[in-house]
Amino acid sequence: MRTNTLIRRTCFTALCAAAIASLPMTLAAQTPAAAQSGPIALVGATLHLGNGEVVESGGIVFADGRITAVGPAADMSIPTNATRIEVNGQHVYPGFILMGSDLGLVEVGAVRATQDSRELGQLNPNIRSADAYNVDSALLPVTRFNGVLSAQIAPQGGLISGRSSVMQLDAWTPEEAIIRADDGVWLNWPSVRSAEFDFSTFSVNMIDNENYGQQLGELEDLFAQAASYRADGAERNIKLEALGDVLSGQARLYVRTELAADFEAAMEFAQRHAIRSLAWVGAAEAEELTALLAERRIPVILSSTHRNPLYADSPFDQPFRTAARLHQAGVVVAIAHQGTMNARNLAFQAGTARAYGVPDAQALAMITSVPAQLLGLQDELGTLKIGARATLFVSAGDALDMAGNQLSHAFIDGRQINLRGRQQELFERYTERYTEAD
Repeated sequence: MRTNTLIRRTCFTALCAAAIASLPMTLAAQTPAAAQSGPIALVGATLHLGNGEVVESGGIVFADGRITAVGPAADMSIPTNATRIEVNGQHVYPGFILMGSDLGLVEVGAVRATQDSRELGQLNPNIRSADAYNVDSALLPVTRFNGVLSAQIAPQGGLISGRSSVMQLDAWTPEEAIIRADDGVWLNWPSVRSAEFDFSTFSVNMIDNENYGQQLGELEDLFAQAASYRADGAERNIKLEALGDVLSGQARLYVRTELAADFEAAMEFAQRHAIRSLAWVGAAEAEELTALLAERRIPVILSSTHRNPLYADSPFDQPFRTAARLHQAGVVVAIAHQGTMNARNLAFQAGTARAYGVPDAQALAMITSVPAQLLGLQDELGTLKIGARATLFVSAGDALDMAGNQLSHAFIDGRQINLRGRQQELFERYTERYTEAD
């Protein structure tokens, strides 16, 4: 019997290995674009600068991966050796920035061997997402297709998941992809009460977390030890060392929770440990703390606008309006996207927020300049300005609208990116097949 079981397991393992080995043949990665070889000028488009300004009939010039000129095309002196690209009637945007994503850490959700987004154990501040990032992920071209050109890659799981890094989405190696390494530590705040779906009544019930005291105690002890570790210079401890930048204010502590009561507890925790740079991620109940968030200048990263309300008796459009209400109250808001597979739809999350009250320029800022500021990259990404990275794209129309978001050109650090992905290949393949059949 043991022999038969072993044979079955061996066969199953072999089949899984064969299936995984076939993935690269089916989902071949693209070759990263070559470095920019000469100046490029985009002329005639409407420029959306990302800071609220819009330039009609504008021009933008970039060389060596940096923007060298931006403004009205009629007032611009374009270098004679520049490659001039006429984009009349189109729109130029700074590349969208995806925050808090596991893009590049998960390939196929149903295949465990392709998932590398979480570590064993509960307290892992030393884990670095950059070390696990897969530059050959077939999901990267899909995500770039709608204008997402940079992403903050964050680990998942446990109480402390690890450290995020900001990556550009076209590179040969993780090291080449890094824009900013270890920008923050991700904390999944333990909830006093959590939501549990009851299939018998088809409703959500709140249940008590029996381990809350123990989990909070573990966090308190770890951060207290990290503070002492910095002062004492004891034998090296990589977990305590990883929290040093958070305690010194050089890295941000990102707190994941949906509930207002949980984040209030997290704010008290941050005060006890003198943590100065904090952000609330998820934030379904953020409206309950608008005054406090604005007063303390704590930014909110909404995990999604395309979601159901948290409670059955909430207004159906509550998630759609949250960004507008927070913005009107003076809270700094960025918009993210839950999940990996459809992260390309980040622009439409912001478009929905705009449709429900966020001003047009601010909706764009929530996925460009605001994330750049939160990531400490305001001089590099998120706006079209002289000296910034030439990470931008050209769209036929309004990039926050599904009908208008049609990219014709995209550049990362001045390198023109191939916008073709798996879906475009399949579309062309089957269009040809059924055209022939007709």
